[in-house]
Amino acid sequence: MNESILILLDKLRSTLGIVIILLVIVEWSILTITRKIESHKEGFVNITSYPIEGIPYILFGKVVILGTMAWLYEHRLFTLGYGWYVWLLGYILYDFMFYFLHYIGHKVRFFWCIHGVHHTAEEMKMTVAVRGSFLIFIHMPHTIIWLPFLGFDPFMILIIEQVANLYGLYEHASEKLVKRHKWLETIFITPSLHRVHHAKNHRYIDTNYGETFSIWDRIFGTLQEELVYEKPVYGVMGDTIDGANLWQIQMVFWKDLWKDMKSADRWSDKLRYVINPPGWNHIDGGKMANEYRSEALNIDRKLETNH
Repeated sequence: MNESILILLDKLRSTLGIVIILLVIVEWSILTITRKIESHKEGFVNITSYPIEGIPYILFGKVVILGTMAWLYEHRLFTLGYGWYVWLLGYILYDFMFYFLHYIGHKVRFFWCIHGVHHTAEEMKMTVAVRGSFLIFIHMPHTIIWLPFLGFDPFMILIIEQVANLYGLYEHASEKLVKRHKWLETIFITPSLHRVHHAKNHRYIDTNYGETFSIWDRIFGTLQEELVYEKPVYGVMGDTIDGANLWQIQMVFWKDLWKDMKSADRWSDKLRYVINPPGWNHIDGGKMANEYRSEALNIDRKLETNH
């Protein structure tokens, strides 16, 4: 990737960063003026997480991510060109990769320690979109890094990623400003569907992994609509994390993982703590998110049968 393209990418990222900040300020101002905001402190933690997440990503990205993408493109399987349909296909494949990596972020504890930071917010607003781990560069670049091998120009994929991230910002809009758009949910992940994803209600946990399209969740059975009778409660299960404490949200998952690994005598169990879903333990197997959700759905089915 030549120097002029790298300069253009830097300008694109800078422009997107400015747009994100402006949109965040606008929403924050509206919520403040209308007295609909719950925690200014949590909002500041969200904003502070932005450079903590972004700076390592950028530094790592220039050396490894872009270099790997350029190398893979030189050894690509196909040459796809730049037609509109290639852009559309690239976006669809990017979104599938996002779904897959997002799913892994919830099902493998090592990656949950990274992704879980994003879920510690207890109020939904656009600033939550930039709440991320300082180690996110280990996880999310895999949404884009392998696509050039299929023949997609790295520059194209990086633009697609920026567009998708902007849509992802909209998904985090406060429910006090953006209500449900049910007709859009057939194709797209809406703010309502993403609010469900951020909820710790047992009926809602580990659902709606897509970033732009809801089709992957429909195909793989992970779609969950927002229920009229159950308002999403945000955050992570358990009450040991303070969503307004920057140090804690960045480190608590790793501390808990280390503590659990130390509690196991066998190395195989220590490894299982790393690769198994959150909630697993070496004593009795633990209780994981899918079990909590299944129990909640079974209660719903029983109530429907009784009625």
